[in-house]
Amino acid sequence: MLLPSSVTLRPFTNADAEFFAALATDKRVVRFIGYGQPWDRQTITACVREALEQEPLDLVGASRWFVATEANESVGIVFSTRQQTCVELGYWVSADQWGRGIGGAMLDSALAIVPRAFGITKFSARVAPGNTASARMLFKRGFMLEKRDEELEHYMLG
Repeated sequence: MLLPSSVTLRPFTNADAEFFAALATDKRVVRFIGYGQPWDRQTITACVREALEQEPLDLVGASRWFVATEANESVGIVFSTRQQTCVELGYWVSADQWGRGIGGAMLDSALAIVPRAFGITKFSARVAPGNTASARMLFKRGFMLEKRDEELEHYMLG
């Protein structure tokens, strides 16, 4: 496995909408997201609009998206959303970057910057059954499986 040289997270901007759209329409990337099918343009546009709203971070449902870059190339997106007692993290890695440790580097960066943004150190993440790479990545960082239902495994940290 090639390790990423340096992955950094920066705030998502309108200029990143097409990168997000490329991920959201890639069957490989979304196979464990929602219904496992590529997203339509209307859903993508609505999500981007919502991501750019920048609601106050003390409101439940407020989110911040971050674009992961390596050598000035976008390689993934991290989603962070305030819940009642924690911040839920999500992450998508460009399929061209799989197997290089990008997801882990993204999650490490998120665990460093998201607490400063939200003022919360408790995290959750949801993983589709069968997405063993994501579950393993969370487990390596101390997330524990809290519950499992028909659709998702629920992990907590903190």
